[in-house]
Amino acid sequence: MSILTKYKLRKIEDYYHRTGKRNWFPFPRELKNKLLETYGTEPFPYTWTEQDIHQGSRNIIFEYFSNKENSQ
Repeated sequence: MSILTKYKLRKIEDYYHRTGKRNWFPFPRELKNKLLETYGTEPFPYTWTEQDIHQGSRNIIFEYFSNKENSQ
């Protein structure tokens, strides 16, 4: 069982900043809220794995920033 915490979210932000996505740092509040809403609690009766959270949050983050870039 695993959930996304604010601490883990900061680590994700740091990761993208260190890997060259400097314009993504810090994540906008609406993106943070969406990630924490989605992965911040267990979806009873199911559970999240670390892999679920990693891949799912990655998909949400890339979708969010690709939509931002396309709208500009």
